[in-house]
Formats: sequence, structure tokens, C-alpha cells
Amino acid sequence: MERSRAPLSVAILGTGAMGRYWAYRLRAVHPWVIGTVPPPYEIFDGHTKVVLVPRYYPWHESPPAAPDVVLLAVKWRQLQTAANWIRRHAADSILVSLMNGMGQEEALRPLDHAILLCGTTTAAATRDDREAHTIRVQSHGLTFVPAIPEHEGVQALATLSQAHRWAWAWVSTADILQRRWVKLLQNSVINPLTALADCPNGEVIRHPIWRLATPLLTEGMQVAARQHVPLPDDLFPSIVTLAENTAANLSSMLQDVRAGEITEIEAINGYLVRTADAAQIPVPTHRAIVHLIHGLEPQVTS
Repeated sequence: MERSRAPLSVAILGTGAMGRYWAYRLRAVHPWVIGTVPPPYEIFDGHTKVVLVPRYYPWHESPPAAPDVVLLAVKWRQLQTAANWIRRHAADSILVSLMNGMGQEEALRPLDHAILLCGTTTAAATRDDREAHTIRVQSHGLTFVPAIPEHEGVQALATLSQAHRWAWAWVSTADILQRRWVKLLQNSVINPLTALADCPNGEVIRHPIWRLATPLLTEGMQVAARQHVPLPDDLFPSIVTLAENTAANLSSMLQDVRAGEITEIEAINGYLVRTADAAQIPVPTHRAIVHLIHGLEPQVTS
């Protein structure tokens, strides 16, 4: 598909902490924001406070045109809403998913998008419990996106990201697969354990529940090996280091539990359980963790 508009138009789906973070990070290209929380948004980035008023559309409202790029920054519980929006308003757009967890390809396959870029990011933002429209940037980190050199639109997006210094690295599909699995395994340990212990990342490694970290990682690595995903040898020490380096952070899963919302456990540990079941690999610790986290979620009645 040829694209004549310059610069590319970008729509961010999601107005949670990460949706607002990306509206802030990509503000130089004036992205649209689609979701349920209208602006203004207050962003605290260290000692700097920024008030954002991006162009906003609620889910039910049509944008003025189809965007060139759709950035998926929704929680998993909103993915079907996002998919419906894409089907109606962005049938030919480039999709970039920076969601936590795995399984986006399967969930979005009915859209028949030729270009779906599933990346990963170490950027982090936390909602302010006192102010609904306020987030605090925990880390800008790095964002890794699969490169497709032969696609003109993807190359234009890569050029745009470099021009505005978004800290996006464009890497091979093999590289991105390994990075997504490493993040999945990191999240499968830190996120549910902090949610169950109700503590920040730095405290969980000194909590008795941390005894579950080793079996969680061991089971997860067995699943990755069956998927032929190469993993670094120092994965467990790197998870401890990650928890220490983000000591004050509240994991997204803990934030969801405290807010009384459905978590992303099914896209993280639940994904590992489903993948393990298909390969007939026992993962009893992950299965128990999924059950325990569901017990902290609001109960949905029919």
C-alpha cells in the first residue's frame, strides 16, 4: 500500500498508564488517543511535569480518517474492543503491539493484517492512585520492534522513530522473539509474585513468596525450549537484578489488583500454561499462580 501523507499519522489505542505514556513519548508527531479516559493528562517525568491534551476519540466515535499506524497500548481485557475499532477504522494500517504478555498474533489473526509488528519495551509508567489522569514515568527504557526492510510503510515508521529519538531499536524477527520470551518469563515471575505479596518489585525478592521464583522460571524455560527459543544463561540473576533496578516500581499486575480490575495473568502465566498443555509439559507452579491471581480479581457474574 502506498502512503502519501507525511509525517505518518499515529493512533494510540488505550488511555491507561502506558497509553498516556506513549502519547507523551510520541507527542512530537501529535498522535490521536483512543480510549475511555479523556485528556488532559498529567505526566510526571522525574522532576518535570507535563500536561498533555492530545486529540482524543472515545471508542464509539469515528476518527477523521484511517491512521497510518496503530499503536496497541491497551490492557488485554480491552483487546477485543481494540480489535473491533481496528476492523472499523484501520483496516489497512500498520499495527504495532507493545502489550505485555504473548498471544497477540492469535488474538488479532481474524483481522488478516499483513503487517503486525509485535515488539517489546522496557518503558514503564505507574498510575497515580490519588489522581485518575496522572501517571509517573518509571523508566523510558528501550523499545524493540521487528524490522521489515521491504515494507515502505514500516521503513517510514522506522525513520520517524529515529528522527524523534523514541529509543526504538529495529531488530530481526529472531531477535524480537527471544526478547519477547525473556520479558514474558521475567513478567511471569515478578508480576504475579508482587501482586500476591502486595509489595513493590524490590521487596518481593526478600519476601517468603520469592521461593516460587525458581520453579516458575524453570517451568517457563522448559516451555521456551520446546518452542526452540534460545535464552540467555544468566536469566535468573537478571530477574533479580531487574527487581532491584526497579525496586520502587509497582508491577502492572499489582496495580490492577489494587484497582480491583481484571489482570493480565492469562496473557503471561496463562499463556505459558496453555503452551505447556499443548506440548504436554507439566507446569504446576504456573497453573497454581494463575488460580491464585484469579482469586484476587473481581468476580464476574453471569
